[in-house]
Amino acid sequence: MYDFTLKGLLNTDVVTVYNAFNDPLVMCKWFAPGNLVVTKFISTFAKGGQYRVVLQCPDGFQQTIVGTYQEIVQNTRLSFTWRWDDTNDITKVNVNFSSMPNLSTGIEITQTGFEREHDMLHQQVGWLACLEKLSLTMRNCTLTNESCVA
Repeated sequence: MYDFTLKGLLNTDVVTVYNAFNDPLVMCKWFAPGNLVVTKFISTFAKGGQYRVVLQCPDGFQQTIVGTYQEIVQNTRLSFTWRWDDTNDITKVNVNFSSMPNLSTGIEITQTGFEREHDMLHQQVGWLACLEKLSLTMRNCTLTNESCVA
């Protein structure tokens, strides 16, 4: 089995970052790597609740991610399963949030359970691209005084 961990720092408070991982209106702004966009995000944000995210490429091709929330600790931790709708491969994602000085937030994402190394590497690159979009989303909200939380 293969897994990875990504760690980073976002220049906004932990409540805003945590909400960016569960508010569909905010997730639609950043939860798709590169030039993909989120066209649908349906979620029952509660332990045992399920989510469904539809990503779309510029050429119209769509991919769907489905999963179940396994653990929710407000402003601290999220744990959920992850499965591309066209496979039976289920992985687990853990996201840890930590409040840092100067109203910044430490974030750690671990995804485990990959059967193939190339799938793990592909997913890791996708998360890096999404986190870059998240950082830009948080920055743009701060610069425009727009709320990143609906």
